[in-house]
Amino acid sequence: MSAESFVFGGNIMILQALNSYYERVAADAESGMPPFGTSIEKVSFALIIDDSGALKGVDDLREQSGKKLLPRTIPVPAAVTRTSGIKANFLWDKAAYVFGADAGGPTDDNKSRFESFQALLQEVCQGIEDNAVNSVLAFLQQWDRMEAESVLAQYHPWDDLCNANFMFRLDGVPGYIHERNLVRKAWLKYIQQSISAPHIQCMVNGEKNVPQARVHTPIKGIRGGQTSGGYIVSYNATAFVSYGQDKAAVSEMSAFAYTTALNALLSSNSRQNIVIGDMTLVFWAEKPSPAEDIFAYLFDPPEIETNASKENQDDQETAEKIRGLLHAVKDGRRVTDIIPDLDDSVRFYILGLSPNAARLSIRFWEVDSFGNLLKRISLYFDQLSIARQFENEPEYPPLWRLLCQTAALGKSENVSPVFAGNMARAVLTGSRFPQNLLPLVLQRIRSEHSITYFRAAMLKAYLIRNATATNLKGVTMTLDVERTDGPYLLGRLFSVLEKAQEEAIPGANATMKDRYLSSASATPGLVFHMILKNATNHIAKLRKDPEKTGRATYFEKLIQDIVDKFDAFPSTLPAEAQGLFMIGYYHQRKNFFTKKIEEN
Repeated sequence: MSAESFVFGGNIMILQALNSYYERVAADAESGMPPFGTSIEKVSFALIIDDSGALKGVDDLREQSGKKLLPRTIPVPAAVTRTSGIKANFLWDKAAYVFGADAGGPTDDNKSRFESFQALLQEVCQGIEDNAVNSVLAFLQQWDRMEAESVLAQYHPWDDLCNANFMFRLDGVPGYIHERNLVRKAWLKYIQQSISAPHIQCMVNGEKNVPQARVHTPIKGIRGGQTSGGYIVSYNATAFVSYGQDKAAVSEMSAFAYTTALNALLSSNSRQNIVIGDMTLVFWAEKPSPAEDIFAYLFDPPEIETNASKENQDDQETAEKIRGLLHAVKDGRRVTDIIPDLDDSVRFYILGLSPNAARLSIRFWEVDSFGNLLKRISLYFDQLSIARQFENEPEYPPLWRLLCQTAALGKSENVSPVFAGNMARAVLTGSRFPQNLLPLVLQRIRSEHSITYFRAAMLKAYLIRNATATNLKGVTMTLDVERTDGPYLLGRLFSVLEKAQEEAIPGANATMKDRYLSSASATPGLVFHMILKNATNHIAKLRKDPEKTGRATYFEKLIQDIVDKFDAFPSTLPAEAQGLFMIGYYHQRKNFFTKKIEEN
């Protein structure tokens, strides 16, 4: 969907929902949501100057994240949109604008940037009496951009500084200069006077006779998107002009509100976004709700540790709440039994965005009560539930781990972006899983000769939700010895024959699974007669060992019990039946080792 058709096609409700979210959060003075005329930007350093404009130091504002130092996100005067040309920001910017030099040195272009930064400051603050502003002007007037690297290297390595964003602080005075009352008023007056756009009725908030936004702030933080950001409302061709208008009927205030809200939701320190494939999901509630804090955990439920340290106590409490919440919904109990202040009737919004050149593609938009979303996610995990291969595997497998099981080498970068987005949609809407889920999982099983817990879980969920034949749907968590479906019995039989081979020939370089799993599941009529004959030899070898005679008898009886339940080996099995074959194999295999553990 293009941004243009998005705006005029009736989906303005996304902008309205984001605008409402901004107003709700901004009403809280402690929220940190920036007011009109500002934007949240990544700033690494603050220049400390005295009253005369002399540089006294450089504050490192970066925050530790793992082994890296990352810029701090701070509200600053609204950033300009740099599509081309030279445009300075007010009282903060990159080294090229603040110092007239960057990694490329004090070039002529950087000289123009430096002059633009100085000219904007003079224009905005003309006529106001503020000693801090005068100090910044004095700093710029006496700054020698040709010596920028040597002067600043006294405080920090030039490589750290030359591409960073900077702002100003007066020595001995708390706060930053752009936050001072007179400076903020001057900036608001400047941007209001500079708006020469026509007045319209805003299609977001309904206000009449308000200035139209000519350019909307870029949206940043989308995985795989441009670092400069992208747009969900933009025009770049005459084909998008509608009724003679080349801009959307969105006011300056509404454009600021929705872009600021979306950028805040996408920020690195926000828990209200998750990445699935190339799609970034952002989510929020209509009113303050614990749902905003826990929704991300529903896609990646934390594990409960039996011996958790005090440092991880909060994480463990969260893990117990999430798991308790999923169990409560599954059992039909109220969610308030687990989280008392959680209102499951609250309206919840989910927006999926993907990069698309300078624009952003709106891949997903879902509005529903949190309770309904919770029920769908709980249903999804219920359909996935199957006996775990190993005890340390997650009871609620994260979606990203399942997606990796469909990709070559198990790497996330090999996951199809379209497939990942469709999987997320199916989880959130309760719709059918993508049709290519089944062939993707079967393909990885054939390639790697491995039916993992995650793959078995996906096959089970697919058959329950998508299977066309009713008899393929009722898949249980563990081995079902009463089930008489041919594909399920064939999978069990293959597992028994493989186990007999393993015990008769321990340490074999290539097992029956390595050689025949793919062909046995696709064309059982061509394969099973041969592997049954081989199994006779394996059982005979077991019987020769006095300590394994009982195992030989056990395998003979189990094989006969399974074979007696079907008439003939079908020549071929369709894809859905192959999925049930793999589940039968997995169930029987898991049962062998579960029984052994119980006996021990």
